[in-house]
Amino acid sequence: MALKLVRVDDRLIHGQVVAVWLKAVGADRIVIVDDRTAQDAFLKDVLMLAAPRGVPVEVHGLAEGAVRVAEVAEDEEQAFVLMKSPLTALRLREAGVKFDVLNIGGMGSGPGRKPLYKNISANAEEMEAMRSLERLGTRVEMRIVADDRPVAFSSVDKGG
Repeated sequence: MALKLVRVDDRLIHGQVVAVWLKAVGADRIVIVDDRTAQDAFLKDVLMLAAPRGVPVEVHGLAEGAVRVAEVAEDEEQAFVLMKSPLTALRLREAGVKFDVLNIGGMGSGPGRKPLYKNISANAEEMEAMRSLERLGTRVEMRIVADDRPVAFSSVDKGG
């Protein structure tokens, strides 16, 4: 399978993603799936500039992204898939995209969000999306940087 990492990070591409994860997983391409980002030409340009030289970045909305990620999963090229929310990950699974592990790396705090682990917080809808992903066979793990030990979502889910 060519999906080297499927990750939720509300900042998408930033130094940690570029400096650590991309190298750690050995990906050749970054595929971002996010409706708002896909509709914002300026933000797309910023994300493409933030990636290392020679690493292509694709930005897709959910419908187009589901098709593209399914294609990439069958390709020889190694891809790193990024999205802002586990809700998007659930929609990808429901659209038929299979991935064994969802890495939760950064979901900030705010009103209506409960802290889960380090800098990871989630609202009720995101919590249910992660539970649904696990019921569909995707292991959900908290892992901020590549050197961290993965922490199972089920071990921090107090309401599930």
